[in-house]
Amino acid sequence: MNIGYDTVEKNDYYDLENKIELTRQKLNSIIAEKNENLLDQEVIKLSEELDELIVRFQYIKSIQDTHLMNLKNIMGTHSTFYYYGKCHLFTNMVQYIKVGLDNNEVLYISMKPELYEDLKKRLNDNGISGKNLKFKSVKQLIDINKNGGVKKLKEKIEILLKEETKQGYSGIRWIGQPTYAIEQTSKKDFLDWEANLTEGLRNTKASLICIYDYCDYINNKEVIDEEVIKKSVNTHSHILDKFFLRG
Repeated sequence: MNIGYDTVEKNDYYDLENKIELTRQKLNSIIAEKNENLLDQEVIKLSEELDELIVRFQYIKSIQDTHLMNLKNIMGTHSTFYYYGKCHLFTNMVQYIKVGLDNNEVLYISMKPELYEDLKKRLNDNGISGKNLKFKSVKQLIDINKNGGVKKLKEKIEILLKEETKQGYSGIRWIGQPTYAIEQTSKKDFLDWEANLTEGLRNTKASLICIYDYCDYINNKEVIDEEVIKKSVNTHSHILDKFFLRG
């Protein structure tokens, strides 16, 4: 993915890091004030500000001239989203999931079970049905890629699509948490899979977004470390930013 940025300069690093944390705190506070309404315009605006800061933390120049894709037409894409705290994650994923449900897509969710339960609660609190949601780990895809490469990976995606279209769904919208995937497999196997996934999804009625824990990257690097973040920039076709996919 080439979205027209230069690497962030050293003298901007700490200023941006502080702004990210302050904006996260503001977002958490406003969500509490709005009784967990993740569709509130003030909440959305603050989430967009946090998106912008995180993207600037990775890259420094404007991306206004890049291709924008609305969340309704994302089939065949392999995208990434950098979130900083659960409030930021859920504000974006509630919108992302709602569009998929409106499209009659099935939503596969691969994330830590406790995070999944929290996500379902946030959806319910915001009046969004979870009937099309299915907990489905990406571990099987990673294992298939490890043993059979991109050819077998694409074949498996097509098999899943055939099964779901028989059930009346228009396609698959998959949300995967790299932290959970790496802990289930290994960093190497995960990164090898990521490198093939863009091709595996191309020209299919499936999409997959990887939700990277940027808070872990900045503060701890326990799972999402420098290597994982750097490779994420190049292995994805699009990035979720302000409720659009940029590519």
